[in-house]
Amino acid sequence: MKSLSFATVFAALSGFVVLWVASWSLDAETQMRHFQAYWSLFFASAGFIDGITQETTRAVAAAREEGKRGSASPWRLAAVAAGIVAVLALVGGVVFLGSVAPLNQNTAIGLLVFGLVSYVFQAVLSGILSGARLWNQYAALVAIDSGIRLVLAGVAWWAGWGLTAFLGITVIGAATWLLILGVSPQARAQIRVALDVDGTEFRRRVIAAVVATGASATLITGFPMAANAAFPADPGTGAAVAAINQAVLLTRAPVLVPLQRFQSALVVRFVEQRERIYTSLARPIAAVLGVGVLGFGAAWLVGPAILRALFPPELFVAGVPLGLLTFASAIMGALIITGTAVLALELHDWYVAGWVAGSVATFALLFVLPAAAGTGVAATAIIALGFGPLAGALVHLLGLARSRPHRTTGKAS
Repeated sequence: MKSLSFATVFAALSGFVVLWVASWSLDAETQMRHFQAYWSLFFASAGFIDGITQETTRAVAAAREEGKRGSASPWRLAAVAAGIVAVLALVGGVVFLGSVAPLNQNTAIGLLVFGLVSYVFQAVLSGILSGARLWNQYAALVAIDSGIRLVLAGVAWWAGWGLTAFLGITVIGAATWLLILGVSPQARAQIRVALDVDGTEFRRRVIAAVVATGASATLITGFPMAANAAFPADPGTGAAVAAINQAVLLTRAPVLVPLQRFQSALVVRFVEQRERIYTSLARPIAAVLGVGVLGFGAAWLVGPAILRALFPPELFVAGVPLGLLTFASAIMGALIITGTAVLALELHDWYVAGWVAGSVATFALLFVLPAAAGTGVAATAIIALGFGPLAGALVHLLGLARSRPHRTTGKAS
């Protein structure tokens, strides 16, 4: 687990550095905005696919814990899912990418299809490694995925490459699964690992997890796209939207990237401690909110100075909004943790309901507040990103509370 801790910290820092390098490598008025949107689109789309990781982790861990052996194969599911993802990415790219990367549309579509198809198989391997507790191999996958982007971003900056290179950098890490299987005998030995359910049930649960992780991804990494839609670019708001989008991406990375990478470990923890679920929940939630409080103070006090020193002046955000966005990331982290708990207890309907509630509440606030209350870009983003995820976490906790008598009865019987 120590290796996974180091890998998740490295992943968070790498994302920060890549965004920083891009801000100085790309023109702020056009290329940087397109890169932000493409980055947001790819990782939001990959977030849907992360449902495969979560359910595979749960199924492998449960099979090991309970000695069950179902007939499901995550690789068969991945092959079908990859075909579906390829079609959706191609069609979606043709329809929407003209506004995201109009200068490189064909290249952007091709890279998006490659990256998302590859990420399907990376998601399966991530779930298998986590469920089998091969933490060193999983840590290597996380670190190499992020490290490839970091190194190539530095090369692109040094060489003076433009937007096309950064589009490729966005997706290239999704091929890391091939490297891990190539160099790790332990990983290859788990290719035919047992799951605890049959194929039909596994597909049903994966679909539920995909819906939920997709809703979470739209909140975690897809917010810049939604903000662009809620505040169409014009001389009065374009720069403010770009600055807030960058601030959202930067303040999420230190809190949420490590937590996302630890989700698989949390699934295993909650599966093993399902009869003490509230006790198991308390520590990680308290930890992430504590990080949020510390992050608020750090962002408020030193965030503006860091932005002035490291980023172009067009992307500056003041200390208080920067701190509040950081704490909002911690609230999102609490939603991730409650969602992981209900998933581990196989409360898939509540899992989906919580994430959908959080997503709907966030984007409803994002689009309604400017018209109803006249809030600006920063205030709207802070309110939406704070109260939306809180609504989703409360739905998850309600699901745990309502299912507790059933679990107690089942245990007694």
